[in-house]
Amino acid sequence: MYRYSLGMYEKALPDGMPLEEKMKIAKESGFDHVEFCVDLLPERAARLNWSKEEREKWRSLSVSMGVPFTTFSLSLLRKTPLGMLDRKKNEEAFRVIDEGCRLAVDLGSRVMLVNGYDVYGEPSTPETVARFYENLPVAVGICAYHGVILGIENAEMPFCATVSDAVKYCERVPSPFFRVYGDIGNETNAFSGDADRTVADLLKGKGYVTSLHLKDSIPGEYRFRDYGKGHVDFARCIAAAKEMGVHLFTAEIFCDESRDCVAYAKEVADFLKGYLDAE
Repeated sequence: MYRYSLGMYEKALPDGMPLEEKMKIAKESGFDHVEFCVDLLPERAARLNWSKEEREKWRSLSVSMGVPFTTFSLSLLRKTPLGMLDRKKNEEAFRVIDEGCRLAVDLGSRVMLVNGYDVYGEPSTPETVARFYENLPVAVGICAYHGVILGIENAEMPFCATVSDAVKYCERVPSPFFRVYGDIGNETNAFSGDADRTVADLLKGKGYVTSLHLKDSIPGEYRFRDYGKGHVDFARCIAAAKEMGVHLFTAEIFCDESRDCVAYAKEVADFLKGYLDAE
């Protein structure tokens, strides 16, 4: 029998909702884990400064509730991507990665996602790409030291739009602690909804893809398309994931407070399990 863990991205629920309540809802909705997030929101960025007692509290709570923080999204790094030319920003990026790893270890997270950007909000240039390549081994070394897998996500920019793009960076810095955290919504957009090309590229990640974000998308829209209403071929993408030996998934849901986010999370869990449970 194919076994898998399906997580809920914590942004599936309102930012103001307590984390413990999100964990409870994830469990009740049929998810197996919660993808923890440290991003630009001050309240979430401040998690890097949690005390030893706070870290022990959340680790203990995740164990007692049966809702592990298996994966960890370090979206905060988009503030200081590894290709920035300012050396002080590079040092800040290394600090954020190091602190992210320490928190991941304390919480029991095993895969830490970073977005596939050399720079964010400014043009990518040969110089920023070269700086990314220069800094990448340092970032991977930090994660290897802590024993945390760094997962680079194929994102919405040409720099790393596809799984094969992400694999190229992993090949550049060979390490068991540097892998691909794929995203089938971004992957499908990179190929304009062409399922054949999407699946063929996804399969190029065999041996590299440690986990997958499952979400729908349409050209130009990467985050807010309802599941089943976009152009992602979930049946074929999930079948390809199984073929590659991927067992770790997260529903990357973004909360739309104009509707019942709790009910929608349950709806998404049921929708995805229909494909994950298929023979």
